[in-house]
Amino acid sequence: MEYPFPVIDLSYCAPYIINLQINTDKGATYDGNGDRRFYIKSPRLTLHDRCVLCDDGGNPILTLYWKIMTMHRRCQVFMGESNDSSRLLFSVKKAELLQSGVMRLEVFLSNNKKESECDFRVDVVSGKRSCHVYADAE
Repeated sequence: MEYPFPVIDLSYCAPYIINLQINTDKGATYDGNGDRRFYIKSPRLTLHDRCVLCDDGGNPILTLYWKIMTMHRRCQVFMGESNDSSRLLFSVKKAELLQSGVMRLEVFLSNNKKESECDFRVDVVSGKRSCHVYADAE
């Protein structure tokens, strides 16, 4: 696979590292200049755990649905404000909790049907409240 490539849209790609800070109290993400980039739209009353990520202009970027009754607590992510299978972007599963307090997540793009190897790996560092995204399963 050739990197970088857009998972959602080319407008959300940058040829350099962008540090984003997530403020869980405000449900928003800010860049290094303090400008809001994204926010979580309050979910409506539903039977499924879901939330919608919007850009600062209020446009829905993607919708996250958590599958509650699974061993790995899977999450499916769809384009826009949808849950149509044709708009599935990727799914995420909790892989393991490492000894160092790092939670490992595996990300599978929608075209990865066998899921024998993840497309991205995200290591969430709980003590530092940060995460690192890797573009391979290594």
